[in-house]
Amino acid sequence: MFEQDREALAFGALAVENCFLMDYLPAAKGDYVKVYLWGLFMSRQAREDNYSLEEMAQDLFLSLSETEAALRYWERRGLVSRIAQTPARYIFHSPLQRKLAPGQEMQADGEYVSFAESVYAMFDDRRKVTPAEIALAWEWVQDVGLRPEVVLMLLAHCISQRGVQFSFKKAEPLAIRMKEEQVVTCDDADAFLHHEQSVHDGARKVLSRMGKRRNPSEDELALYEKWTAEWGFLPDAVLDACRETTKGDPSFKYLDGILAGIRDRSGARTGAQVKRHLDQEQDEKDKAYEIMHLMNLNLHPTVAVNYYRQCLQIQPHEIIVLAARECARNPKRQPNAEDLMSLLEAWKARGLANPEQVQQYLHQYREANLALKEIFECCGHSGRPTPADRALYEKWKAMGMDRELMLFAAEQARAAEGSRIAYLDKVLQMWHEAGITDISQASARRRPQSPARQPQGKTVTAQRYGQREYTEEELLAVSEDLMEEAKKQRG
Repeated sequence: MFEQDREALAFGALAVENCFLMDYLPAAKGDYVKVYLWGLFMSRQAREDNYSLEEMAQDLFLSLSETEAALRYWERRGLVSRIAQTPARYIFHSPLQRKLAPGQEMQADGEYVSFAESVYAMFDDRRKVTPAEIALAWEWVQDVGLRPEVVLMLLAHCISQRGVQFSFKKAEPLAIRMKEEQVVTCDDADAFLHHEQSVHDGARKVLSRMGKRRNPSEDELALYEKWTAEWGFLPDAVLDACRETTKGDPSFKYLDGILAGIRDRSGARTGAQVKRHLDQEQDEKDKAYEIMHLMNLNLHPTVAVNYYRQCLQIQPHEIIVLAARECARNPKRQPNAEDLMSLLEAWKARGLANPEQVQQYLHQYREANLALKEIFECCGHSGRPTPADRALYEKWKAMGMDRELMLFAAEQARAAEGSRIAYLDKVLQMWHEAGITDISQASARRRPQSPARQPQGKTVTAQRYGQREYTEEELLAVSEDLMEEAKKQRG
């Protein structure tokens, strides 16, 4: 008999009881509220055509399953009743009326009533569970697809793990994971929740090791699950890795980075393996810092360790220490990382493989260079001693020529044309073949010189070339020679 003006609908108002806004809206999902308000609006219109669920879903830009799930939710809350199946028809009830007559909202769903009673009994007087929380847990049955008894086991697990005041909303991801893990039976649920309990207990131990007395957060539980299930670390390995967090702000995020580094750099998985790995890394850091200290270098710890590892690929630690000390003796400038690498590669090229060989080489190098510099000065030769010069020096020593005899021969070579070192070598070779081993014998064979070049008195004796002490500057200059040769050899 009576109809509304369809064009006037946009100018009207929909009455929604305050009871709905206060008691039902806060706990409901946004799409559920949207379905309720739209359904309430449509229920107030006098329409003779049968408005279908498909049309409703299309109008609200929802899927049919999302629309049906929302209506089932309001059915469980007692605000909507389904009175026909095909086509579907619903009646919207007054929220205030339902509030004044508690319990009526459960009359239409016996399975839901039984489930709700089980939840109430589980919490007893320890906590007042709201209808919205029970409705949310029931969604894990209706929408997620878990069995009611499995959901009850999940709730009991949350009580034991998080306390009786846990958030139903925060427990929802666990219900979804159970579905994803294909938890069907109570035995499946028991195995799944036992694993969850071990994850929770393990995360609690990590927090305790960090000095924190609280339950782990969802994010922390997820990290612990990743470390143990995905990365394969055993619980004792995770705890052993906690010792590294004392170097910064102890947190799961910090520990995650530590474990990621261990995972990438080694195959450590057990506590003993992780401990051994961390001990090795600490020893490596200490040795790297020792080298940096010897050379007075100030590098970032990570850079220092990486550089030290490069050095280890060339020579062992004991030889690196010797090289670092030698670099620090360079009087010309502050040593750098390249100096050390050059020296290590030069020694490796010479086949020096242990500290004794290196020390012997350094002793011979210093002796030869210091002696050769005297010889160069005596014969008027310029330049630094070269490896070829040192080879000649070792040959002269092998022939039995001592320092005084070499200097005496060098003085004779001063007047030579061409290479004075080559001339000196010929003189010493000739003396060796003649069996000459001291200055007096060599003086007897020396060619007479012009009066202007004759030495005064008896100065051509062994006393003229007696032993001498080298200055610190001369000793340091040998280290400079060593570094320059190494750099040239490296290119």
